[in-house]
Amino acid sequence: MPDAARRERRGLDVQTLLFLVFAGVIFAFVARVGDPTHPFLDTDLWWHLANGRYILAHGIPSQDVYSHTAVGHAWVVHEWLSDVGFYLLYQLGGLRVLVLLTAAAVTAAMILVYRSLRQGGLGNATAVLLAMVLFIASVPSFGARPQVINFLLTAVLIAILLRYRRSPTTRIWWLLAGFVVWANLHSGYLVGVGLLAVFTLGEALQTALPRMAALRQEGVGALTRADVRRLWALVPLGFMAGILTPATYRTLFFAVGTLSSSSIQSFITEWFSPDFHQVQGKALLVCILVLVAGLLATRRTAGLAASDPTFVLLGISTLALALTSQRHVPIFAAAAAPLLGGAASGALAASGIGPRRLRRPTPGIVRANAIILLVITAVALVYVFNNLRTSVIDSVVRTVEPVAATDWMLSNHPPARIFNNYGFGGWLVWKAYPQYPVFIDGRIEVYGDQVFGDYLSVEGLSENWEQVLEKHQVRTLVITPGDRLILVLPQNGWKLVHSDPVSRVYVHG
Repeated sequence: MPDAARRERRGLDVQTLLFLVFAGVIFAFVARVGDPTHPFLDTDLWWHLANGRYILAHGIPSQDVYSHTAVGHAWVVHEWLSDVGFYLLYQLGGLRVLVLLTAAAVTAAMILVYRSLRQGGLGNATAVLLAMVLFIASVPSFGARPQVINFLLTAVLIAILLRYRRSPTTRIWWLLAGFVVWANLHSGYLVGVGLLAVFTLGEALQTALPRMAALRQEGVGALTRADVRRLWALVPLGFMAGILTPATYRTLFFAVGTLSSSSIQSFITEWFSPDFHQVQGKALLVCILVLVAGLLATRRTAGLAASDPTFVLLGISTLALALTSQRHVPIFAAAAAPLLGGAASGALAASGIGPRRLRRPTPGIVRANAIILLVITAVALVYVFNNLRTSVIDSVVRTVEPVAATDWMLSNHPPARIFNNYGFGGWLVWKAYPQYPVFIDGRIEVYGDQVFGDYLSVEGLSENWEQVLEKHQVRTLVITPGDRLILVLPQNGWKLVHSDPVSRVYVHG
């Protein structure tokens, strides 16, 4: 056997096996579609696909084209490149391709998170455990949407910055090209620019205050003032990358508009603060407790990453984002991993627990681990590809989307002015446009507080619900079986014309 192959076999120890299983579990979990509650089935996926189709046929819209309530409203299509890419991938291999690539993107990002935890000072097993906690905390955001790209690119950005810190000769100017691509994929590139600014501030503090240099993790080279100035120059240039998009300067202010929308902040679940009664919230709470324990242990130990100003600034700033909104938890996972690794390492060191040096595995252990890995891999592949069968995917989609109702409408042609359940909007844009422009879908920034308020008035059965429907000349309703409207529709002139386990269709008159 060649020496290289022999060394590779000897390297398959328990810790290597643990890491490989960790990566495989994440991939298999994200790729499971047979569960109707899976975040992959986010309703926004469908209008992203529809928009990619529209862009390829007509160009990038600057105003709403999918509804009858927001006609003429400005629309900043900040995810245009993602929408086109998603649609082309769908054309290539259907939803299964989107599932697999989403799973691959999340897995790659989590591997980078694991590496950041290791750089914080953790051993392999502890890093895997804490990475799994971060993964659980972030799960609600892992759907096949452009948003998942932000997680991957944030993890890549942190990896590049940490590498630059170790080796300032890295060609850091390539980040500008990366920000331009990121800006065309999603306006969340601004978060990346913000993290670059936070990282640079931390490095500037360590350069300006020599006593802080002693707090660096061992083995990390110090940046010079020239290196820090180079980073500062990148911040405004990275911010301006948004101008190199079809929406130009409007991309820069899109995120501000989203964050200032009272409707988005108050009614869209993914923008809520984490729920600490749920498993995901409890996982985030564990991370917070690790940070507290590590920072308290800092005074009793030396050379901890938990004392590193750069790591502290990255961790605290993204923790604030995560506590504000569940959709920002993956950003926290990517950017706070070095601090979490240092905090956990410090807490373990203070308690007298440190990483153990394992003896080189015997040939028998190597063979046993290889067999275990092969068995786990085979089971995972069977599980994933069984769930990716077209029949399984179609069945699951039919349990959450108004598939039957849409088919009925396209065949029987009820009046085109519809009111639809918010969760049905994406599917109707994908399958019923242009015959049936929607009342609302997931693009709340396009509809504004007025239209969204009208939707809530009808959905919440307010006193003026009939006036709202009349104002928008609605003659067809596409709602869920549990909608409160069903209680009052028959006595108000609405006739049930279609019913299935997922949806109801009513026509006025």
